[in-house]
Amino acid sequence: MTILTAKVGNNSDLFPDILDVYANKYDVIIDVTYGKGVFWRNVDISKYTFHPSDILTGVDYNHLPYKNDSVDIMVFDPPYMGHNGGKGYAVARNYNVDVPKYHKDYIPRLYFGAMAESTRVLRKGGHLIIKCQDEIQSGKQNMNHITIIQHAIESGWRVEDLFILVQKGTPIMRHPYQKHARKNHSYFVVLRKM
Repeated sequence: MTILTAKVGNNSDLFPDILDVYANKYDVIIDVTYGKGVFWRNVDISKYTFHPSDILTGVDYNHLPYKNDSVDIMVFDPPYMGHNGGKGYAVARNYNVDVPKYHKDYIPRLYFGAMAESTRVLRKGGHLIIKCQDEIQSGKQNMNHITIIQHAIESGWRVEDLFILVQKGTPIMRHPYQKHARKNHSYFVVLRKM
């Protein structure tokens, strides 16, 4: 079966395709924002040395308990929707973190620190798989996948791939009016440590 860059479905539909391309049998894979394990529902994890964790299990993705150059793949999907910010925000409660309210704060805070830590734990040639989504905040388009990719390139990563996950159905609208197209897709950026 040919693996394509875009798929309609959910995380557990697309994620196995990414692993089919980038993971090898017995790879050490860490998912540092594991949550409920949705990515892994259609994956045979027995093929890998798999370490799931998240902030609720006491593992902060900015300070991982792994040795330098010891991991083949790191998976990262933080609570990337900043809307109202603070610990009272629903996504923040799930992760027990203080999600910054404004775009200018939460992309660097949630992504860049984890990217630096992944540079430490990944082996040379290892892969970082990041899930992200673009958004509109205060009427302004924020192309988060571009910001993350630009930061990765500036930090010495090589961009290997970009997968697009298209949501089934119509996204929920917060307002009865619409000034921009509603985002119904997210991205999986695959980076390689050089």
